[in-house]
Amino acid sequence: MLDCRSLNLLGALVVSVHDKMMELVEAELGMGGQAPAALVTITHNPGESVVFLSGALRLSHPGCVRLVDKLVQAGLVERGEGKDKRVVTLTLSAAGKRRSQEILRARRKALELFAQPLRRHQQIQLTELLETILRETATTKTAGDTACRLCEEQHCPQPECPITQGFTRKSDAAGSRAATA
Repeated sequence: MLDCRSLNLLGALVVSVHDKMMELVEAELGMGGQAPAALVTITHNPGESVVFLSGALRLSHPGCVRLVDKLVQAGLVERGEGKDKRVVTLTLSAAGKRRSQEILRARRKALELFAQPLRRHQQIQLTELLETILRETATTKTAGDTACRLCEEQHCPQPECPITQGFTRKSDAAGSRAATA
């Protein structure tokens, strides 16, 4: 177990990375809160419902509806009908797709600031450590959708995503235990 100082350093890093990332992506979009994450989440999950989005963003359903209203009014998101008339699906407009890519570039810029001081071998070690931590702490697909709501999925496709690997391995193990019981 890490000592208290190391845990404090980890906590300070997490807060600093989050704050810088949000500062840049919110400035890029001109909207704060969960709006940048909503656009990126819809990018990777076109046609999903408001219910899915509220789960991924950890917003209440009414809060998510208000966020979607704001994004629709800004011309970034389009609503559609699902199989069930009560379900609203979400896709990005052309402007929304462009803004989503700009958000991801701003996010990458923020993250590069923190990786830049590391030498190449340290960057490789950091990647290995991050993969281990994410794989071992992954719990469910919903938790993965939440953690990856601002990810560039093309650089970490689902089969290679340590979060997907972690919760898949755990659900497979649980299924094997249930089958043998």
